[in-house]
Amino acid sequence: MSRIEALPSRMLAISGVMFCLVALATSFFSPEAALTGWLAAFVFMSTLPLGALCLTMMMRIIPGVWRDDLNMVAELSLSLLPLLLLACLPIMIGLPWIYEWAREAQLAAFKRVYLSTIFFDIRTLAILAGSFWLALALIVSSRRSLSIAAFGLVVFVPLHGILATDWEMSLDPQFHSSGFGLYILAGQMLTALSLLIILRLSAGPARQPGVLGALLLAAILFWVYLAFMQHFIIWSGNLTQGVIWFQRRGAGIWATAEYLVILLHLLPLFLLFFPPIRRSPRWLIGLSLAVLGGKLLEYAWLTIPELAVHVGHAILAYLLSLVGLIQLALAILSRSRAILAWLRSRHAAEMSS
Repeated sequence: MSRIEALPSRMLAISGVMFCLVALATSFFSPEAALTGWLAAFVFMSTLPLGALCLTMMMRIIPGVWRDDLNMVAELSLSLLPLLLLACLPIMIGLPWIYEWAREAQLAAFKRVYLSTIFFDIRTLAILAGSFWLALALIVSSRRSLSIAAFGLVVFVPLHGILATDWEMSLDPQFHSSGFGLYILAGQMLTALSLLIILRLSAGPARQPGVLGALLLAAILFWVYLAFMQHFIIWSGNLTQGVIWFQRRGAGIWATAEYLVILLHLLPLFLLFFPPIRRSPRWLIGLSLAVLGGKLLEYAWLTIPELAVHVGHAILAYLLSLVGLIQLALAILSRSRAILAWLRSRHAAEMSS
């Protein structure tokens, strides 16, 4: 994290806010496109803190060299959770422009209750606030971290599935896939792991880079399995709404994006089977960057094709939002070590008093 900690946090924060404001200002031309692009960028940005939270809980339970190499950068990444709470506000305000169900679409009785704007806002805020509380408990309560992590994993996985259903799957209220939540969680953990590997290896040599390479290999395999099984079950079962959902993402520029997503995952997967590559820090950074490029395309592929018009506008808003949110995330990460030290010292002072 040393290179990130040396970044000018104030300039990054100001620049990030400006890019975010410009992205949101494009709503005056097409609120549907601008806010859909913001949603895609928000989902990508959420991968690091939410994926790092899941990995941190796993590290508390599963010992090994990987914990020694990744624990610190994973904990520092948890400082981005408050940014998620702020970044979700444009989505909650602009629900009628993003989601068909928020525009009084014809839905079944259960979906009409579940997919209501108030219930959506309550679920989103409650789950993100709960994730922040869980991360805070893991950071400051070292004695109870094992029990907190065990409880947190049991609760986090289904609640994250609700977030995935709300943010992405409900863009098409007629589409349903029971494995969609796990597919999104696998993608977020893979994205977070790729980012953590880059942060860790950029800060200095790891104890055993081969272990990090093996973890990246396993994470890609897990994502590939869930992505393929969802596609296979829908097509083999000839599930109409699922077929329509995939066809919408297999036409025009999205067909090219789909092939690039597959290539940017399968090529690193193939190369990681070779031990010299798996143990090379430079190769690991390069392959992690390739995976991140695939994820940038994937979240646009998941979100933007639901738009019938102004697709170019949505892509522009996505890119502007990405630049702004990433700069804000870097500004926070550059101060994250000081933030965590302050939280722990404050907790220790409260416990002693």
